[in-house]
Amino acid sequence: MAEFLLEIGTEEIPARMLRRAHKDLRDGLEKVLSDAGLAFDDMESLGAPRQLVVTCAEVQAGQEDRVETVLGPPVKIAYDAEGNPSKALQGFLRTNAGLNPDQLFTAPGKKGDVVAGKVEIKGRQTSEILAEAIPALLAKLHFPKKMRWGNCQEPFVRPVRSILALFDGQVIPFEFAGVAAGNQSFGHRFSGGEPFSVDSIATFFRLKAERHIAVGHEEREAKIQAQIDNHLAPIHGTLVADEALLTEVTDLVESPFVVLGSFDEKFLDIPREVLITSMREHQKSFTVQDHHGKLMPYFLSVASVPQDRQGLVRKGNEWVLNARLYDAKFFWETDRQKNFDDLYNKLDQVTFISELGSYRAKADRLATLCAKMGEQLGYNSEALTQVQHAAKHAKSDLVSDLVFEFAELQGVVGGLLMRHQGQDEAVCQAVYSHYAPNSMDDDLPLNQFGHLVSVADKLDTLVGCFAVGLIPTGSKDPYALRRAAQGIIRVLVEAELPLDLDALVADALQLYRDSAGINPPDDLAQTLQQFCIDRIRHYLRKVRGFDYDVVEGVLAAGHARVDQVYQRASAVAEQQEKDHFRSLSLSLKRMKNVIADEVDKLGAFSEDLLSDPAEQSFWREFTVVRHDIEKAVTEARYEDAMDLMVTLADPAEAYFGTDGVYINVDEDSVRLNRKAMCKEIGLTLGLVADISTLAPK
Repeated sequence: MAEFLLEIGTEEIPARMLRRAHKDLRDGLEKVLSDAGLAFDDMESLGAPRQLVVTCAEVQAGQEDRVETVLGPPVKIAYDAEGNPSKALQGFLRTNAGLNPDQLFTAPGKKGDVVAGKVEIKGRQTSEILAEAIPALLAKLHFPKKMRWGNCQEPFVRPVRSILALFDGQVIPFEFAGVAAGNQSFGHRFSGGEPFSVDSIATFFRLKAERHIAVGHEEREAKIQAQIDNHLAPIHGTLVADEALLTEVTDLVESPFVVLGSFDEKFLDIPREVLITSMREHQKSFTVQDHHGKLMPYFLSVASVPQDRQGLVRKGNEWVLNARLYDAKFFWETDRQKNFDDLYNKLDQVTFISELGSYRAKADRLATLCAKMGEQLGYNSEALTQVQHAAKHAKSDLVSDLVFEFAELQGVVGGLLMRHQGQDEAVCQAVYSHYAPNSMDDDLPLNQFGHLVSVADKLDTLVGCFAVGLIPTGSKDPYALRRAAQGIIRVLVEAELPLDLDALVADALQLYRDSAGINPPDDLAQTLQQFCIDRIRHYLRKVRGFDYDVVEGVLAAGHARVDQVYQRASAVAEQQEKDHFRSLSLSLKRMKNVIADEVDKLGAFSEDLLSDPAEQSFWREFTVVRHDIEKAVTEARYEDAMDLMVTLADPAEAYFGTDGVYINVDEDSVRLNRKAMCKEIGLTLGLVADISTLAPK
């Protein structure tokens, strides 16, 4: 066993691409070794801005020599009439050098006996295998963007400056992007000295550390966190949590050095959200608050230097940040003076999507959609006015100076400005949070007005893009329509909004027809329905963790009331654990199968035509619970409905059992009536889910 060490030295790799890059490189190397039949210990990958590193303490030195059986042509065509090798057999012998006719034998093949032979294959050295594989792996690494430089023809995320590749202390001979592999690495760009030679993994990490480079993400993050804690203790502050920023800055630096800076207290008059965003986006700096959650006039920045004895890093960050905060304060004070109706009117000059008109037209559609949803929820006139006002001005902050500077504060700025102008708090919260949820981990909007505006906003975008042919294909989704649909599903389910999704889609389509003059294809509603069903399916399976059969079963019973789909799935999943579920599921499957061939011939069911005691008993037991099942479903008491359904398991089993009722009799009236009974019972028992498709636990 021998050590393996690989370092690809580059110019600074963007932080968002770094972690996936070194992990993909490690995964590729593991596959190469596994495919070659080589044993190896756990492989580790690390990365810093200018290096991708993979190490493995123990790798098999080379493949074992082995003997393999190779299959040739069928016996019947391997020899001519005189028993001499045919052309097919001669070709097989040429392909497998070293074999001769005396060494051949017969072996079973897929379509009869074939000629076979045993060949000795000499194992290759691991260094040779890696030298061949690494350039190909590097060329195949995925990055959102690649570049070319100089005369190099191989694109890569950033220019490659050095390659360290060692196996058992010896250089692995290969070349990539015009750079030959060697045994040299490098230190910090400004304080790391000259390149240095490496002969082992331990030497590599020791010399890197001495030259001010922490190669591992976890090591750098721990250093940053420790320095932050040291700075916060004397000022009695705490960090405003920002995991995403911590992850990003960790991969922006090689030698983390945290500085504590300060700014003028007058900037604390800027809204908290604006202040934090200004520091995070412009300076990649952390915000400090006291133990009561009030912001303090301090910030923490991370530099990639070993030390800052003269305080120049701190002074530079303070100088730049103060200038940024002056801008933010000016924008905030300017925007506070603006009238919201003027901002709304300016939206007429801002394009939403070229084919779909302006943002003012969108705001008008949102107000109409929210009014329709509010009416369905029983809003009074005051609440309807409020939610329409929130929808009308949800996009007004797009023409504010603050949003022009900080695009990620869309909605937030609108809510803050409305609050400053004394508008209703429920409306302010709705505007503030209507872009949520932006991901599966994001919180929902702050109140029900916000829920409605969020659904309307996402639905308008989704329907409008589909109406003009901007439909996601494969992995391409430039308008984030899958995310929009997923956001709609999350709000409807988690806010428990009793709204019909199909009706909402129809309303949104009609608004585009009436106000935008867009005439979508006749089948667009069905296309959108299927798109939304796919998103519901994804939500239930991937986010909520329901089994495939549960999801398909509840969707077969309807999808439009998305809030109820989740509740029905929960009830069904719980019912699968109960004793009589299997029997009922099998009986319903028989019902479906027995009526399938004549379902179009079935008329109204007549109880008078029932003659067999088993079918009379089954129908009687069903009528006893039928009303209660339907009532429980209407009241969304799905667990109760399922419990009532399961009481029919025994009579259903008796009906379909060996001593039960024979349905496919010759007499048409009796046969069709029995099938009509099965259909009617099946419809009621399918109100929660298509139980016949569900597998018992």
